Amino acid sequence: MNAEDHVAMYRRFIEDNGNSPNVCAMYYKRVRTFLVKHPEAMDADEDALRTIIDEYIDSLPVTSAVGVTATAARYYWTMRFNKPYFIRFNPNKYPINEAIERECREFEDSLKSLGNLSDTTIAQRARKVRQFLYVMFADRQFDRSMVDLASVVRYLSVEMSYVSASTKRGFCTEIRAYARFLCANGLDKTAGPIVKVSLKGPEPTDRLPKCVESKDYLVISESIDTTTSRGKRDLAMLLLMGNLGLRRSDVAMLDLDDVDWANGVLHIRHSKSISDRSIPLDRETGEALEDYVINGRPKSVGSRSLFLPDGMEEKHPQMTPRQVGGAIGLLSEKAGVKDLGTHSLRRAVATNMINNGVPIKPIADLLGHEDITTTMGYLRVDIASLRKVASPWPEEVAQ
Repeated sequence: MNAEDHVAMYRRFIEDNGNSPNVCAMYYKRVRTFLVKHPEAMDADEDALRTIIDEYIDSLPVTSAVGVTATAARYYWTMRFNKPYFIRFNPNKYPINEAIERECREFEDSLKSLGNLSDTTIAQRARKVRQFLYVMFADRQFDRSMVDLASVVRYLSVEMSYVSASTKRGFCTEIRAYARFLCANGLDKTAGPIVKVSLKGPEPTDRLPKCVESKDYLVISESIDTTTSRGKRDLAMLLLMGNLGLRRSDVAMLDLDDVDWANGVLHIRHSKSISDRSIPLDRETGEALEDYVINGRPKSVGSRSLFLPDGMEEKHPQMTPRQVGGAIGLLSEKAGVKDLGTHSLRRAVATNMINNGVPIKPIADLLGHEDITTTMGYLRVDIASLRKVASPWPEEVAQ
């Protein structure tokens, strides 16, 4: 079969597996691109195709869109060999190990006592550590002294051999947190090396995530049709991320009550960070928000969410982070700007501030970052300091 036959067969496969038309279109386009770049994939066996796909994924720019491309390519492997790409951890195949369950509860309680982690982060860390402990020690009488550097390396190289580099790096973050917990309980000898060694999943080039260039950011913002309700909404979301460094999840969770219109301040209350923060609105972002709320946001919807999904306000009265990212991705695609992820907007905000001589603390406050030492918890916002890095709004309007 040629490339067109493979792509046609792939399209039927993803449609038959219940994916929505929009998802099918995204996957179809990305697999077509993959096969054009790697025609050898069409004749490769299981192991060879897995290697081609993994290397292709690792070569992609690090943006929020890489996940879609990775899933599409792995679906192609699944279609070819009629088996899942990843062997998922199944806790049901392990009998309950009370010692491990007790250990995970103690670790979770320890994370909660720190007071600087969100519930989501705590749950994720405990879940990843629980998986590690079951895979490595479920068949033995578990004792925390068993956890050493050798067991972690073995887990990474053998049990996680099939997962992506980014997943391995995520696990390393979680296991270092667990190792610090063990050290705090007197197990420095066995757990100390895990904390000290800089473990991470392999990556060929170890690139830093991209920043959106100023000219591309300007092209995207100026290409938006702000005569439409959707255009007004998308411009406001873009500026919140590209001017103020909000995460897409921050944008999705905003309520109307989070905007202090009189003082030109935005309150971030449901962030990935555990601490709420307040940041001053610059004039451009403030005016875009005002235009959207007054002239673009549907009036008949009872939801207090600031941003509403286009055409689905009644059914889904709040945008999801995925929808926010999709809207920005569509804007960049229409503007001809490739590989733009929402995090590249956030990174650009920090880079531009540093290049303009802004101290680290106001930048950390603006972005809601945890302190580097992790002992100070999340920093509180100093509005007076942040006003030095944002154009005054609405004061400038009143002049």
